[in-house]
Parts: sequence; structure tokens; C-alpha cells
Amino acid sequence: MAEPVEEARSWLGWLQVGVVVLVVLVGIYFARAPQVPEYDDTPVRGAEAPTVTVLQPTAGAQSLTVSLTGGVDAGERVRVQPGSSGQVVEVSPSLRSGGTFRAGETLLRIDPTDFELRLDRARGNLDAAQGRLRKQRDKGAYDSAQFRRANPGQDVPPSVARLGPIQRFEGRVRAMEADVKLAESRLADTRVSMPFNGTVIIASVAVGERVGPGPVATVFRTGDVEVRAPIAAGDLAYLDDPRGRAATVWAGGRRFDAVVTQQSPVLAPKTRLAALFLDFAEGADELPMPGTFARVTIRGPAFDNAFLLPDTAHRTDDSVWIVRDGKLERVVPRTLGRTDEGWVVAAFDAGEGVVVGAVPDEQPGLAVAAVAAGDR
Repeated sequence: MAEPVEEARSWLGWLQVGVVVLVVLVGIYFARAPQVPEYDDTPVRGAEAPTVTVLQPTAGAQSLTVSLTGGVDAGERVRVQPGSSGQVVEVSPSLRSGGTFRAGETLLRIDPTDFELRLDRARGNLDAAQGRLRKQRDKGAYDSAQFRRANPGQDVPPSVARLGPIQRFEGRVRAMEADVKLAESRLADTRVSMPFNGTVIIASVAVGERVGPGPVATVFRTGDVEVRAPIAAGDLAYLDDPRGRAATVWAGGRRFDAVVTQQSPVLAPKTRLAALFLDFAEGADELPMPGTFARVTIRGPAFDNAFLLPDTAHRTDDSVWIVRDGKLERVVPRTLGRTDEGWVVAAFDAGEGVVVGAVPDEQPGLAVAAVAAGDR
């Protein structure tokens, strides 16, 4: 009787194991089964096309303004240098950086004592030579008269008339006269002045200093200033021949009218830039000093059939959005340049208008509602 009971218990154990395995498998299955989303009975609204602002550009002639930076410089720098060497005994208050002077004004005076003595000696030598010349002439006249009295009708020989000594002393007198003029010139050189009204750029001399014939200051003629402005080769090519073009210069907090007078014949070896030189318009007063920073604008030749677009129309890669058939379309116009007023491009087919301002989620083909710039 024991064997049937043990066999029944064995089958019962296996049955329990099978039930447990089945429950585990069913649990795994339902755990990995996809979930069915709940049904949302909220109706879906239709997406509205964003509104964009457009403008319809007008093709016409557009000029660019070339903007440059440079500096004011003296047209011609003149060095002030004494003609004589010596100790400085007087310096004009005008002889300083930025000082102005009048034509003929004494800027510097060197001690004239030595030069006055040299002039006195030269004049004394001249007086002595003239006295000897008069003596020879008097002797020649006396001897000639005696010869004619003793030899009536005969020519007076040159030796009797003392023509040789007279010519020799005449030469000495001329040499002494030249020495006097030279001494007078050296004495005049102790007073230094300029023959024009001018302004001092730099000066380096003081009373008591010994100076030689080298320069002691650099000046320029009043009004003789110009503007030098480096320019890129591309801008120079656009201006073509810039000489004679009107320009505007801002320097020293003031605005001046100017004109381009010349350009450098070669490019600077390091910067590869050319240079323009501009003269201020006639009649301008209180011109800036050399060394003053200058900002220059030059209006160039006009481009025909061009658009002037606002900066708000510009997109990456120099592109613009236009609206065609109610959708965005990207266009890359040919850039001609930029001005203070905006972006100058070659004219193109603008469709229903060029988009200005930001567009949400902008992309080609996006449906938009175009509104003219003046209607918003």
C-alpha cells in the first residue's frame, strides 16, 4: 500500500512545479507585450502659416561709400637749421611743438659776437686794400703827368702809369668786398627765421645750447596739410581712378570737405595696401595738426540695376528669403558692397517680396503669409 501513496505524492509535486512555471511564463509575456495608448478624443487643430514681413525692392543706380582710416600729415616738412654755429642766446616762444609763427619772425638767435668781429675785420681789410689802390692810382696819375711833360706827344708806358699794380690792388679790393659780404651773411645767419607763416611740428633747442648747422626744428607752412589713408586693392579697384573724387574727412572732432589728389604708385610690402592722399577744401580754417587720426568716406561710382536691402534681410551665407507662391525660397544674390544705408546687391527676381526680420522655423518650402512692410 505504501508504493501507490508515494507515487501519488510524486505526481502532485510535479504538477505544482508545472503550475508555477506556467504562471511565470504568462507574467513574462504580458510584461513585454506592447501597451495600447489611450484614445485621445481631443480634436487636432490645423497649423496656421506664420506671417512674415516682405518688401519689394526697386532696382536702380546705387553707389557705395568707401570708408577708410588714416592720419593727417604735413604736405611738406621743412627743417629749421641755423646757417652758423654757436651758442643760442634767444629762443622764440613760438619755437615749440604746436607753436605758430609769422613770416620773418625771429625764431632763434645765436650769439653774434664772433661774427660781428669777423665782419669788422673784413671791413678793415677792405678799407686797407682800397687805400693801397688809391695810392697806386695817385702815383700812376702823377708819373703819367710827369712823363707827358717831359715827352710831349708820346704815349705813356703802362709801367709808368702803374697799370699792373693798379689791377693787382683792384683784385684785392674785390676779394675784400666779397669777404665783407660773406661776413655780413654769416652774421645774418645768427638770426633764424622762415619766409612763410607756419606751425612747428617738433623743436629741440634751448638757450645756452651750442648748435651747429644741423636741424633744430621741423615746421610746415600754414594750411599745407593733407590726409593719408591706406586703402585695400579691392576698394581701389572699385573707385577706379580716385583722383578728383570728393571726400569727407572727420578729424579732431570736426568735419571737413576734401578731395583725393593722388594715390601711391605701389602697394606697401607688408600690408599690401595702397594709399590715397587728400587735400582739404580751400577756405577751411583751423585745420587739424599733423598726427591727428582721420576717418575718410569717399562716394564711389554707381552700380546700375542694383537693390539696396536693409540689414534685416541678410541671412547666413549672404542669402535672403523671398516668398514665391506663398512659400519661402532661398536666394543668394551677388553682393556689390555695403553702405551705411544697407546692403547693395545685384537685382534679382524677388517674387512676392524679400523677407525682412526673423521667421520662426525658417526653411525652404515653408508656407507663410506675406505682409508688405508698410502694412504691419
